[in-house]
Amino acid sequence: MPIILDPQGRTFRPFSHEREATFEADVVNLADQIFGPSSIYLDIKKHVGNDIVTIPDGYLIDTAEPDEPKLFVLENEIVSHDPFRHIGIQMLKFVTSFDESQRSIRTFLMEKIKANPKLLRRLEVACKQSTSANIDSYLDRAVYAPFKGLVVIDEARPELYRVLEKINANISVLEVKTFVADSGERIFQFDTLYDEFEEVDESTPSQVSRNRSPEERAQRQRRRAEADTVVVPAREEGFQEVFIGENQWRSIKIGAAMKDRIKYIAAYRTAPISAITHIATVKEIKPYKDTGKYQLIFETPATEIKHVKLGEGDHAPQAPFYAKKEKLLVATTTGELLKKADA
Repeated sequence: MPIILDPQGRTFRPFSHEREATFEADVVNLADQIFGPSSIYLDIKKHVGNDIVTIPDGYLIDTAEPDEPKLFVLENEIVSHDPFRHIGIQMLKFVTSFDESQRSIRTFLMEKIKANPKLLRRLEVACKQSTSANIDSYLDRAVYAPFKGLVVIDEARPELYRVLEKINANISVLEVKTFVADSGERIFQFDTLYDEFEEVDESTPSQVSRNRSPEERAQRQRRRAEADTVVVPAREEGFQEVFIGENQWRSIKIGAAMKDRIKYIAAYRTAPISAITHIATVKEIKPYKDTGKYQLIFETPATEIKHVKLGEGDHAPQAPFYAKKEKLLVATTTGELLKKADA
């Protein structure tokens, strides 16, 4: 059982929610951190279809890439309720009813957004940054698209991934863990819509939440939203046997909003090569066993590119990171690649 010790010497231990309502309240309070500061999160439950008794916990519109708004149907769950079968049934009903319910969902979303000045402002800002003529056409682009689901849960177990894999739909899981000190103070560790694992340009790689300003977080999220390539660190043996030998790469964590954006995969080969050397077109992204991670199948064998080396003062990638292919192909160092992307 993990325990967190903060710089002040306080000990935080795992906290288990007994009521789903308190967990949902935490998700609402953390919404901008989990989904992004430009996201539109409606935590109002609403019937999806006239003959469907299932009610989603919320709807999320991701506007990080203004010209590609995405709608997610969202379920909040706590593991103490043994929710795995429940989630499977809920999501299956959402998937099968979504196409015929899009019109009513779109009407409902516009009504609720217009009633909330903060969310309406976010929709208007995203629309102005896009090529849409008005907010009505902009919302149409988000709603009238293939189904995307999100399960936000306090503990993601293998059986949950096994259930969701059988549904064979675009459903992602975000884990939000709570830790509490003896004083009652709480802290959170959570997945985000666009990941927080890439830290190749910082001195101390970590997967724990960072102390970044909202502007810095939004900038990084925009870069990820524009990306079409995932760069994975690979040891030489794995690179030769799997990346080159099997035309695939396995056990990759990919953010919920990134799964349908990734078109290419590039390999950063660890020391002594210390460079991005090959790229491949991604044919398929599918779940990897019951780990919550993914397996990327290549369309054709990887090809060698001009090497993007680890520059002086750069930190070697410890985890996958996102980039845009056209910038990757002209970069000379990994640090330069990220600086260009964040510029």
